[in-house]
Amino acid sequence: SRDIRPDGRGLLKFRPVAINIGSISTADGSAIVKIGNTAVVCGIKLELVAPTPAEPDVGYLVPNVELPPLCSPKFRPGPPSDQAQVSGHFVAELIASSGCIDLHQLCIAPEKMCWVLYCDILCINHDGALLDACIAALIAALRTGDDKILTLN
Repeated sequence: SRDIRPDGRGLLKFRPVAINIGSISTADGSAIVKIGNTAVVCGIKLELVAPTPAEPDVGYLVPNVELPPLCSPKFRPGPPSDQAQVSGHFVAELIASSGCIDLHQLCIAPEKMCWVLYCDILCINHDGALLDACIAALIAALRTGDDKILTLN
């Protein structure tokens, strides 16, 4: 009724955003994204695999979102929560349907070899805008370094 959000922002005011790329030296691509008080880390590891017979000229992008108890009291130790699984599925579907990544770029030799990108997204602090932070961290991690992992459309 006062046009103010619970955190004191106006209804039309965005949360502040900070992005740090190349944060993890042992990853093939990485980024830390902070949107308001929500913070996520994305690390990408590359691996060579054989493509599937159904798509012999396409590589894979496998996102995994983790919501550990340290990010919010809403989460408990143990198997991934429903929200973590839904978030990972959402990230995968959004990347696949948006056309921003051409998975054909990940094919080295059709029917023989392609890249799989394991994208681990870990939430450090959950305070809303989780999916926005996950997508931003993934895209930023894919853009890490002089030799970009992928050319984004």
